[in-house]
Amino acid sequence: MGLSSSLQNYLADLDLVVPDQPSIEFVKALQERHVARYSFNSLAVVMGEEISLEIGAISQKIVSRGLGGYCFEHNKLTFELLTALGYDVTLKLARVLNNNLEREAGRTHRVTLVRLDGVSYLVDTGFGGNGPIAPLRLDTNTDQVAGLDRYRVLSTDKGEYDLQVVKDDDYFTLYRFDSATYTDADCELGHFYSHKHPQAVFLKNLMVTLKKKNQTVALVNSELITRDQQGERKQRIESPDALGAVLSAEFGLVLDAAVVEHLFIRFLQPALTADSIGESA
Repeated sequence: MGLSSSLQNYLADLDLVVPDQPSIEFVKALQERHVARYSFNSLAVVMGEEISLEIGAISQKIVSRGLGGYCFEHNKLTFELLTALGYDVTLKLARVLNNNLEREAGRTHRVTLVRLDGVSYLVDTGFGGNGPIAPLRLDTNTDQVAGLDRYRVLSTDKGEYDLQVVKDDDYFTLYRFDSATYTDADCELGHFYSHKHPQAVFLKNLMVTLKKKNQTVALVNSELITRDQQGERKQRIESPDALGAVLSAEFGLVLDAAVVEHLFIRFLQPALTADSIGESA
């Protein structure tokens, strides 16, 4: 099979058996297990760490150390494994819209297209709580269920595709991608903006997510959001100790106490202070 040690570790950690021939069942298992095991998070970004997109560094950070990461790391790991296993894959870059269809957004999200038996699928292991847990066919206007969510890939009149998820019984556009050819050099540009530009969303927010088949758990600054078949529940995190406990118990992230306190003061305390002022007004 000729896999590098980095990709062998990834495959073994997800307990995946490679079939004799490429199959959509393997891709489904890969995507579902990846998003349930490796957290999508902004930790390295908000801590100002250097984030390498070299595959060995990504595997060490996400697989060996269990620290998670964001789209340029997660989706590259998935892309490189599928490439090494002989899948027909192409790299695409997307504009994150979050339902603001007129937004002038740069291409700051990496995804993978997989073509099997004449069918193209969108594979995304790095979009956090709203991302799909299974490959989605590039059928247009066709509802597709993946775990707790319902999606469709909508073709636009400009030759682009919108990934939409159903929220409150209506379609919510997550991101838009096209058919252009992209390379790792293009990813480096989007990656640089996403973890260095002062207005980048990942620099301004503490975000951690794990997405399982029947449950999504997301920490967004001071709020822990749990969504399952019973609905959505929110919990306010009110102390550094509580933050450390949530990071460990929900996401398997055991951080130094000083780091947790820093994160609390920077991202959680402002919201708690604002709430306190509002209640006393």
